[in-house]
Amino acid sequence: MPARSMVALSAALLSACSGADKVIGLAQHIHHDDFEYSVQRVDRAERIGNRQATGLFHVVTFEVENRARVVDHVWDNAVAYLVDDNEAQYENDAAAQQALTRVEPFNLKDRYITRAGALETTRLVFDLPREVRRPYLKVRGMVLMGDVFDGMQYRRTRVRLF
Repeated sequence: MPARSMVALSAALLSACSGADKVIGLAQHIHHDDFEYSVQRVDRAERIGNRQATGLFHVVTFEVENRARVVDHVWDNAVAYLVDDNEAQYENDAAAQQALTRVEPFNLKDRYITRAGALETTRLVFDLPREVRRPYLKVRGMVLMGDVFDGMQYRRTRVRLF
Protein backbone atom coordinates (compact mmCIF):
# COMPACT_ATOMS: atom_id res chain seq x y z
CA MET A 1 0.00 0.00 0.00
CA PRO A 2 1.44 3.42 -0.93
CA ALA A 3 2.61 5.59 1.97
CA ARG A 4 -0.04 8.27 1.27
CA SER A 5 -2.83 5.72 1.43
CA MET A 6 -1.42 4.30 4.66
CA VAL A 7 -1.26 7.76 6.26
CA ALA A 8 -4.84 8.54 5.14
CA LEU A 9 -6.12 5.22 6.49
CA SER A 10 -4.30 5.73 9.81
CA ALA A 11 -5.71 9.25 10.16
CA ALA A 12 -9.23 8.01 9.40
CA LEU A 13 -8.93 5.24 11.99
CA LEU A 14 -7.55 7.57 14.63
CA SER A 15 -10.34 10.08 14.15
CA ALA A 16 -12.98 7.33 14.17
CA CYS A 17 -11.56 5.90 17.38
CA SER A 18 -11.49 9.14 19.31
CA GLY A 19 -14.38 11.05 20.75
CA ALA A 20 -16.89 10.77 23.52
CA ASP A 21 -18.47 7.52 24.65
CA LYS A 22 -21.86 6.62 23.25
CA VAL A 23 -24.36 5.92 26.04
CA ILE A 24 -27.10 3.35 25.48
CA GLY A 25 -29.81 1.85 27.68
CA LEU A 26 -30.96 -1.58 28.75
CA ALA A 27 -31.71 -4.03 25.92
CA GLN A 28 -29.76 -1.92 23.43
CA HIS A 29 -26.71 -3.48 21.77
CA ILE A 30 -22.99 -2.92 21.88
CA HIS A 31 -21.83 -3.97 18.42
CA HIS A 32 -18.50 -5.86 18.26
CA ASP A 33 -17.88 -7.22 14.76
CA ASP A 34 -20.52 -9.99 14.32
CA PHE A 35 -21.35 -10.05 18.02
CA GLU A 36 -23.95 -8.06 19.96
CA TYR A 37 -23.73 -7.54 23.71
CA SER A 38 -26.60 -6.21 25.79
CA VAL A 39 -27.73 -5.75 29.36
CA GLN A 40 -31.22 -7.13 29.79
CA ARG A 41 -31.67 -6.36 33.47
CA VAL A 42 -29.93 -4.92 36.52
CA ASP A 43 -30.76 -5.84 40.11
CA ARG A 44 -29.19 -4.49 43.27
CA ALA A 45 -28.69 -6.39 46.52
CA GLU A 46 -26.82 -6.01 49.79
CA ARG A 47 -26.54 -9.77 50.15
CA ILE A 48 -26.46 -12.80 47.87
CA GLY A 49 -27.14 -15.96 49.82
CA ASN A 50 -24.83 -15.69 52.84
CA ARG A 51 -22.40 -13.34 51.05
CA GLN A 52 -22.54 -9.71 52.18
CA ALA A 53 -21.56 -6.97 49.73
CA THR A 54 -18.76 -4.64 50.72
CA GLY A 55 -20.83 -1.90 49.11
CA LEU A 56 -23.82 -2.86 46.95
CA PHE A 57 -24.05 -5.78 44.51
CA HIS A 58 -25.13 -4.92 40.97
CA VAL A 59 -26.38 -8.11 39.31
CA VAL A 60 -26.36 -7.73 35.54
CA THR A 61 -28.21 -10.07 33.20
CA PHE A 62 -25.81 -10.04 30.24
CA GLU A 63 -26.66 -11.33 26.79
CA VAL A 64 -24.37 -12.25 23.89
CA GLU A 65 -25.80 -12.73 20.42
CA ASN A 66 -23.58 -14.23 17.73
CA ARG A 67 -24.77 -12.92 14.35
CA ALA A 68 -21.97 -14.64 12.45
CA ARG A 69 -22.95 -17.30 9.95
CA VAL A 70 -20.03 -19.63 10.58
CA VAL A 71 -17.72 -18.42 13.38
CA ASP A 72 -18.22 -19.27 17.07
CA HIS A 73 -17.68 -16.52 19.65
CA VAL A 74 -15.48 -17.46 22.61
CA TRP A 75 -15.79 -15.20 25.66
CA ASP A 76 -15.67 -15.30 29.45
CA ASN A 77 -17.00 -13.46 32.50
CA ALA A 78 -14.29 -10.79 32.19
CA VAL A 79 -15.71 -9.55 28.86
CA ALA A 80 -17.70 -6.87 30.71
CA TYR A 81 -16.77 -4.45 33.47
CA LEU A 82 -18.34 -1.44 35.14
CA VAL A 83 -17.08 2.12 35.28
CA ASP A 84 -18.25 5.12 37.26
CA ASP A 85 -18.21 8.83 36.45
CA ASN A 86 -14.54 9.01 37.47
CA GLU A 87 -13.64 6.10 35.14
CA ALA A 88 -12.83 3.79 38.08
CA GLN A 89 -13.22 0.20 36.89
CA TYR A 90 -15.01 -2.63 38.68
CA GLU A 91 -14.64 -6.27 37.66
CA ASN A 92 -17.04 -9.18 37.95
CA ASP A 93 -16.91 -10.71 41.44
CA ALA A 94 -16.51 -14.44 40.70
CA ALA A 95 -17.21 -15.52 44.30
CA ALA A 96 -20.44 -13.49 44.42
CA GLN A 97 -21.38 -14.85 41.00
CA GLN A 98 -20.93 -18.41 42.31
CA ALA A 99 -23.02 -17.55 45.40
CA LEU A 100 -25.75 -16.23 43.08
CA THR A 101 -25.88 -19.40 41.00
CA ARG A 102 -26.39 -21.42 44.22
CA VAL A 103 -29.50 -19.41 45.20
CA GLU A 104 -30.74 -18.55 41.68
CA PRO A 105 -29.31 -21.09 39.20
CA PHE A 106 -28.27 -19.69 35.81
CA ASN A 107 -25.91 -20.45 32.93
CA LEU A 108 -22.57 -19.96 34.74
CA LYS A 109 -19.43 -21.13 32.94
CA ASP A 110 -15.75 -20.24 33.09
CA ARG A 111 -15.68 -19.99 29.31
CA TYR A 112 -18.54 -19.58 26.85
CA ILE A 113 -18.63 -20.69 23.23
CA THR A 114 -21.62 -19.05 21.58
CA ARG A 115 -22.24 -20.86 18.31
CA ALA A 116 -22.88 -18.98 15.06
CA GLY A 117 -26.48 -17.74 15.02
CA ALA A 118 -26.97 -18.46 18.74
CA LEU A 119 -27.74 -16.32 21.77
CA GLU A 120 -26.42 -16.90 25.29
CA THR A 121 -27.24 -15.23 28.60
CA THR A 122 -25.45 -15.18 31.93
CA ARG A 123 -25.43 -13.05 35.07
CA LEU A 124 -22.48 -10.98 36.22
CA VAL A 125 -22.05 -9.59 39.73
CA PHE A 126 -20.24 -6.39 40.61
CA ASP A 127 -19.63 -5.17 44.18
CA LEU A 128 -19.61 -1.38 43.91
CA PRO A 129 -18.94 1.15 46.64
CA ARG A 130 -22.21 2.65 47.89
CA GLU A 131 -21.17 6.12 46.75
CA VAL A 132 -21.19 5.03 43.08
CA ARG A 133 -24.48 6.45 41.84
CA ARG A 134 -24.02 6.29 38.07
CA PRO A 135 -22.47 2.97 36.97
CA TYR A 136 -22.07 2.02 33.32
CA LEU A 137 -21.19 -1.32 31.74
CA LYS A 138 -18.49 -1.52 29.08
CA VAL A 139 -17.02 -4.48 27.19
CA ARG A 140 -13.52 -5.44 26.18
CA GLY A 141 -12.20 -7.66 23.44
CA MET A 142 -9.79 -8.04 20.57
CA VAL A 143 -10.14 -5.71 17.60
CA LEU A 144 -11.74 -7.67 14.78
CA MET A 145 -12.20 -6.77 11.10
CA GLY A 146 -15.72 -5.38 11.52
CA ASP A 147 -14.49 -3.15 14.36
CA VAL A 148 -11.99 -1.45 12.07
CA PHE A 149 -14.81 -0.43 9.73
CA ASP A 150 -17.00 1.06 12.48
CA GLY A 151 -14.21 2.84 14.33
CA MET A 152 -14.15 0.31 17.19
CA GLN A 153 -17.47 1.51 18.57
CA TYR A 154 -17.57 -1.32 21.11
CA ARG A 155 -14.70 0.33 23.01
CA ARG A 156 -16.57 3.64 23.28
CA THR A 157 -20.08 2.37 24.04
CA ARG A 158 -21.35 2.19 27.60
CA VAL A 159 -24.64 0.91 28.97
CA ARG A 160 -26.36 3.14 31.53
CA LEU A 161 -27.25 1.02 34.59
CA PHE A 162 -29.06 3.65 36.68
